[in-house]
Amino acid sequence: MIKHIFSDMDGTLLNQHGKVSAGNKTTIQHAGIPFTLVSARSPRQMMDAIETLKLSAPQIGFNGGVIYQVKDEQLQVIEDAPVPSQVVKRVVDLVEASFPETGISLFGLTSWQVTRVDDGIAFFQEDMPQKPTVLDQETFWCHPEPIYKITFCVLNLEVMNGIVKILQAAELPGAAMQKSSDIYLDITASAAKKSRGVNYIAQREQLNLNETAAFGDGPNDIPMLKLVGMPIVMANGLPNVKQVARFLTADNDHDGVGRGIDQFILGQQTQNLN
Repeated sequence: MIKHIFSDMDGTLLNQHGKVSAGNKTTIQHAGIPFTLVSARSPRQMMDAIETLKLSAPQIGFNGGVIYQVKDEQLQVIEDAPVPSQVVKRVVDLVEASFPETGISLFGLTSWQVTRVDDGIAFFQEDMPQKPTVLDQETFWCHPEPIYKITFCVLNLEVMNGIVKILQAAELPGAAMQKSSDIYLDITASAAKKSRGVNYIAQREQLNLNETAAFGDGPNDIPMLKLVGMPIVMANGLPNVKQVARFLTADNDHDGVGRGIDQFILGQQTQNLN
């Protein structure tokens, strides 16, 4: 019996417009099973979906960098793994020395600070629920706040390749780097993994992992999908992701999460009762 559901957001729960569909909303709320979003997004970027679904279970942001709950419209951190502060400083220093015109995004729990607003930042903020503030570096480095994700949105491929080369050659202990597309590069704590967040919540709620299910579509969902008892992959998922699925559901534009809950989770539990 499935007692907790975990779901990726982009390409999975959210449709092509970045929204939770009415069909998904209805099924998730009627299922009555604790539901956790597991995303590379910041908590602020996740809030619209949390409010739409009225979620009360712990949520996982920054790819596992922070586990939190929303209570009385306030974020309450349960457990976190920020990027080491010395790594944040080194990344900024290295990139600014070679590419001084490139804006760098630093995400705190609720804040979004940038070293400067360039064309990449301007493009990035079109899909963001908040506007960035320009980092006051003198003040920030004296009293740095926890940073959970460093993001580069670089529209010039040559510049992006140069940044990747510099950072790959650097020593960044305790940090992991991942490109999600030709224009996006993220750096998080090496401990920040979706599977870590799922495992933490399962242990906290004293659940056997066989009692958990997860939905995903991309490569960074694979460790999470391998961890749970019922891995469900979207029709729009990549071929290597589908290989780890127990079940395949419809795509993210056709209520794939809702249909998967109805068919594989609630349907199986009804069969077990019979």
